[in-house]
Amino acid sequence: MRFGICTSLENVNRLAEVGYDYIELGVRSALIPESDEAEFQKIREQAANAPLKPEAYAGFIPGDLRVVGDTVDFPRLSRYVETACRRASEIGGEVIVYGSSGSRNIADGYSRERALAQIAEFLDMAADHAEAHNMIIVIEPICLREGNILRTVADGVAMAKRVNRPGIKALADLYHIWQEEEPMQNIIDAAEWLAHVHIAEPVKRSYPGNDDFDFTDFFAALQKAGYNGRISCECKFDNFDENIEVALKTMKAYI
Repeated sequence: MRFGICTSLENVNRLAEVGYDYIELGVRSALIPESDEAEFQKIREQAANAPLKPEAYAGFIPGDLRVVGDTVDFPRLSRYVETACRRASEIGGEVIVYGSSGSRNIADGYSRERALAQIAEFLDMAADHAEAHNMIIVIEPICLREGNILRTVADGVAMAKRVNRPGIKALADLYHIWQEEEPMQNIIDAAEWLAHVHIAEPVKRSYPGNDDFDFTDFFAALQKAGYNGRISCECKFDNFDENIEVALKTMKAYI
């Protein structure tokens, strides 16, 4: 397994010092898909000189760029996704996380089936761009505290199967799994679709090792699923420089 942190590029040197394998950046902050190439060139140069590659990206679609509902701007969505996939690939990216609950949450009274169909249509379009740039988009479940559709790993896998494209896979996020009281068996069942993982101490959404939470069942499920890919800490830190050392040591202890 390979370990990373969801953070900004300014922290990449510290991650490398501690021993992380990659950094996970934000799509909107690092790839700035609706800004021009001149502005992105600055980030491209920073990434080229960084000791770790930004292999993964989260924070994909802004809330005002709706995927679900009556105000979907599909041409803008397509331009946004193509730019994000192309720029991510240019600087070493391989995975983009589609959580973005603000883009997909259902309004009261809106058809759930219609919403699922719109998400599938969006992901099919996104797969065109992802596959053209050798990227994978992973569907992140979002628990009920933050989202009201695609809330579990099982939901994400069902959507990935529905779209059935090489560029669309599923993500397991321990925080959302814990909040939804989802069985770890769902991770094992997701084996062939699982392409990325997010981790946090799920009670406080803090960094691994901040409390006495036992991650044994989570790592056992990943291992039973045959997962040997990236695991990114997506969590809160009290003292970033110190906490990331504890987090890496904690995660490695389980493998």
